[in-house]
Amino acid sequence: MRTRHTEQPLVPDAGIGASEQDALELRSQLDELLRARQYAVQRERRLAEAARSLPDRQRVDGELLRQLTQARTLREGLGARCLELSDRLKTLEEQLRQPSPRVGGSERPGTGAPHGIPDRGHDDAPHDVHHDVHRPEVHHDVRHDVHHVGPAQAPGPAPAPVPPRHRSPGELAALAERITGLYRKASPTEAADILGQAAEHLTPEDTAALAARLAHRGPTGASLHLARSAVHGSPHHAAATLAELRRAGLAEEAGELFNMLRSCPAADLPALLDGLERAGQHADGTTLLWEWGSAPTAELTALATALHQADRAADARTLLRQAAGRPTGDLTALATTLPAPLPALLLGELATLRPPAELVRLAGALAGRTDLYEALLTPLLADPGQHRTTLAALRTAGLPTTPANRPRSRWGRR
Repeated sequence: MRTRHTEQPLVPDAGIGASEQDALELRSQLDELLRARQYAVQRERRLAEAARSLPDRQRVDGELLRQLTQARTLREGLGARCLELSDRLKTLEEQLRQPSPRVGGSERPGTGAPHGIPDRGHDDAPHDVHHDVHRPEVHHDVRHDVHHVGPAQAPGPAPAPVPPRHRSPGELAALAERITGLYRKASPTEAADILGQAAEHLTPEDTAALAARLAHRGPTGASLHLARSAVHGSPHHAAATLAELRRAGLAEEAGELFNMLRSCPAADLPALLDGLERAGQHADGTTLLWEWGSAPTAELTALATALHQADRAADARTLLRQAAGRPTGDLTALATTLPAPLPALLLGELATLRPPAELVRLAGALAGRTDLYEALLTPLLADPGQHRTTLAALRTAGLPTTPANRPRSRWGRR
């Protein structure tokens, strides 16, 4: 869903002469990054909860939004650096396990090439510090452990998606045991590979069943990691998984997945809302629209545009209605960036929801844009009795209350 953050390597590339000391230094740096990212995740969550706790009609403070955006950016950047460093540590550890080089030798079976691995483009916000490095490579033996739940990622065109098939209780029990065994062997990153593949390629029902096994008898945090990883599948699959987690009584796991859905890109929003409706999770869709109403202007524009293009006019209206409490400057910027006919939709909502004094300020800010000014004026004139005070305030401020393109009465002609 996201583009990985690219930076200069944190330490020199591991070469032929790499030693255990190099690996120890990499592990130390990775631990520090994971701790920093965990702090960023916790801070982002606290700020998001503070924003959601405000009354419906009270706008989110600009400073709070700035801090929330800053925490999200920090968390994403640290996540990308964790992935980068984890990849390099894995490569170094494989090199240290390699036997002496042979002429014409080849890679060990089952490990796959350590270089040139494609990026999944996903950023899974961690909660269990040492369990959350979501590796982008999928080795042959890992795929075997999940009974071929998904194809290996390799350079070149992506293969056609494999439809998930139902797993037997025995298969899920074996998979849970394999994951538990990897944690016991201090191999949480390999377990995270399996959890990530399972969340994307198991059926939603099987994902919930596996999460239940891990929650009751598995390693700490494994079921939560599985739930969060479902966000990397298709929007419909993620929505169905959320519903199954709730049906299974896994409230904490469902909450983890729902938190991840908040980072859904604009292009996936229509499909996600459709998936939530199909899964019977209408309230979740409404909650997401309410929360996205406080997104930065550029993001809100993209979300509303995606909904409009997908013929979800009611959702676009709901989203823009949630933005009605923004400061006048934000509303002006939003009205000027939205594609037609969304500005008229936004301004129509504002004409109903905002008090006369604020509408006068907004009208003054839009006075230089005739199309936008008249889009605000039209709903006011449609019910002049209800908006009598606002229209009077506009005239007092010297602003027109008659559309410029309205034909003049023949009695007013000279």
